[in-house]
Amino acid sequence: MKDVDEIFMKRALSLAKRAVGRTCPNPLVGAVIVKNGVVIGEGYHKKASMPHAEIEAMNSVANKEDLKGATMYVNLEPCNHFGRTPPCSLAIERSGIRRVVIGMLDLNKEAAGGASYLKSKGIEIKTGVLEDESRKLNEIFIENIANKKPFFVMKAAMLLNGSIAVKGGVSKWITSEKALRFSHRLRGIYDAVGVGINTIIMDDPLLTCRVGNYKQPKRIVFDMNLRIPISSSIFGKYLNNVYIVTSEFSDGAKKRVLKAMNINLIECDVKNGEFEPESLCRNLLEKDVCSCVIEGGSRTHGYFIKHNLYNKAYLFYAPKISGSYGAFNVVGSDAPVNLSGVSRLRNIDCKMVGEDILVEGYF
Repeated sequence: MKDVDEIFMKRALSLAKRAVGRTCPNPLVGAVIVKNGVVIGEGYHKKASMPHAEIEAMNSVANKEDLKGATMYVNLEPCNHFGRTPPCSLAIERSGIRRVVIGMLDLNKEAAGGASYLKSKGIEIKTGVLEDESRKLNEIFIENIANKKPFFVMKAAMLLNGSIAVKGGVSKWITSEKALRFSHRLRGIYDAVGVGINTIIMDDPLLTCRVGNYKQPKRIVFDMNLRIPISSSIFGKYLNNVYIVTSEFSDGAKKRVLKAMNINLIECDVKNGEFEPESLCRNLLEKDVCSCVIEGGSRTHGYFIKHNLYNKAYLFYAPKISGSYGAFNVVGSDAPVNLSGVSRLRNIDCKMVGEDILVEGYF
């Protein structure tokens, strides 16, 4: 028989998942309130600046007297500070809830401490219930807090020999329609989608999410010298979610034109002819880019591989092969001198998406 606490924690995790891709810079949190073995309230954090999951769950209980003596299940430690909203720990204490079961403690030092506070007030606390699942759910939030960088995802579609384009740079479309729809869902799940300027010039993509019930991602172009054509398709709609990452020294006149178009410009430090990684990460986080799918091209993947910025990969292989001379490899950077210098994936999962092979894993 499954542990009762795990059963209700699974429900809290399920509720939290409803807001995937919508809570940045906040974590995904769900809460369930149980009394005498019966769920009497539940809720989840829907979006930054909106009520936290614990408050949503308590508000869902019509008769607040029912909260007295109840147990709350929440996948992340209740916050203990005044931020955009008051501390959940204080609201829980005042509610009369007598027991709180927590999936994982908060790594954010500003918000952490709710468990200790509630325990000091005589409320029973249990932590670490489905902790692995809780950490997996909030892997983006953990990366933001622990390493002060967005959660970067490598997404690439290639031939079996690793080429992402045939000679001359033409790459539409390597993989199947089902793989394309999968890629669009990724855009809707993560905060942003990013490409290098060469992809914009060569492929002229929209970078929008074109499957139903998903949000539109922030669309990021890495363009150090501001070469992006004003006629690019990316400027056709959703202008307020276009972000051009450039340098302080790029064309000032063009910057003024883009700002007049309501395009977001992000100026990053440059070192040795490329964006300085810490500056890039800091500036993206400041724009609430907590996660980003990088779709290429070759040089852009090479930059993220070189600086160990990637966290996860979705690699599509079409059942096709060709010669590679004159074509682009998926990672455009110098090859290592031996295999000790290669990037490795772990926790790998392989499956078919349409007629294509998808390799999913973590760096």
